[in-house]
Amino acid sequence: MTEEEVKQLKQYLTSEMVSRITLAEAINIMHKLAVEEVNNNVDNLMSEEEKTTALDELKSKLKASEEKKTEGQAVE
Repeated sequence: MTEEEVKQLKQYLTSEMVSRITLAEAINIMHKLAVEEVNNNVDNLMSEEEKTTALDELKSKLKASEEKKTEGQAVE
């Protein structure tokens, strides 16, 4: 096979693989990649200070979101 034929074969095979992936499978793939990246960042890259700061910020964000949701339900 020529280099051009191999390139074309790879393109066709990639296209076939992508066309068979359902939305649910794509979401699962993205979720797995996100979990792996988060685990790597938390376990290997973030300092203790960064971890603490991130946790505090995310807790605060979640609390604000819950309060907003509760306010919205009270209005209804």
